[in-house]
Amino acid sequence: MRELRPLTPDTVADLVGPCAPCAFWQTVPRNGRRDPDPLDLLAEWVAQVSSDWAPPGRIAYVDGKPVGQVILTPARYVPRLATFPTAPVDPSTLMLVTIGSAAGRLDAGLCKALVQSAAKDALRAKVRTIEAIGARPLAVARHPCVLEVGFLERCGFRVERDHLIYPRLRMDLRTVVSLKDEATERIARALARVTLSPTVHSVSVRNCSRCLRRSPRRSTPVCPVSASPRYIRWRATTIPSAMRSRV
Repeated sequence: MRELRPLTPDTVADLVGPCAPCAFWQTVPRNGRRDPDPLDLLAEWVAQVSSDWAPPGRIAYVDGKPVGQVILTPARYVPRLATFPTAPVDPSTLMLVTIGSAAGRLDAGLCKALVQSAAKDALRAKVRTIEAIGARPLAVARHPCVLEVGFLERCGFRVERDHLIYPRLRMDLRTVVSLKDEATERIARALARVTLSPTVHSVSVRNCSRCLRRSPRRSTPVCPVSASPRYIRWRATTIPSAMRSRV
């Protein structure tokens, strides 16, 4: 059984990944100085973000065991962004900080569930875009918490500000929602235009002596005279009587 639970200070120990527990995004380079205990630092960070904004992510569990997580928070709570050349200027920009997996590599199903969870949390916060810092293959000694550009593009992100090594990508949630709404509206409008038309019994103009126009061989348009109800009734009564008189 798979479920997604909000990230809380009590569940930071359930974070998984190749470098978990990791406080890479929550700290700044200390120039060789030793970082504090990452669990204590993460618990404090999660408590602060949860108090000021909302739970900064979710943890995926399968049969009660953590298998992955997604970290999502405004840029003002991510100190490490200041070291990247493509960091957003607006501190309220919602950032997909990282996605982690117990297996090291994310499978398609887990990736879809985590990204959808992040999108739903963004919509609840009345935010219509999510951004992320990605790393290209040229990145030297890429930290595991920095997601690859190819992975983000497969999840639906597109490059917003390009860079040779660390571009910033964006997922526009308004486009996803508007496409669904527009398709529904178009179907509704199309169905509203559909009306039941009466059956039209047409008579070929080839046999119409009252019409001066002749139909071409390739197509047979309906003669407006021979197709009129009055002319059809006239033929139905006149032609059979003429044929009987010949007999």
